[in-house]
Amino acid sequence: MSDPRSYTAEEMREQFLRHLHVMAEYWADLPDHSPREKCDGLAFSILVAFDGGAMSLPAMDIVMRPHKDDKAFSIGNSENWVEDGQVINDCQLHERWHRQPPMEPEI
Repeated sequence: MSDPRSYTAEEMREQFLRHLHVMAEYWADLPDHSPREKCDGLAFSILVAFDGGAMSLPAMDIVMRPHKDDKAFSIGNSENWVEDGQVINDCQLHERWHRQPPMEPEI
């Protein structure tokens, strides 16, 4: 038996993607739920995983990584910009999911 070690980034990526596959299959196979309810449930489950509520995964940060030219472009167009490295889940996102009104679809 080998000595304990930290998981590699690749191993954690595989665990995360495997978890998403399991969640997608779970929600897709639920009977008596509308497609909207299934999509809503899957989104909620993904947020729970980011928040650290999935037993097989630790909490994760969602970090903004805009293109290096975005800030100057936005300023040049008198628009707000996103700062590189900004963490947007310094809260429990899954608790906010049902309180957040859906956005109008972009066309």
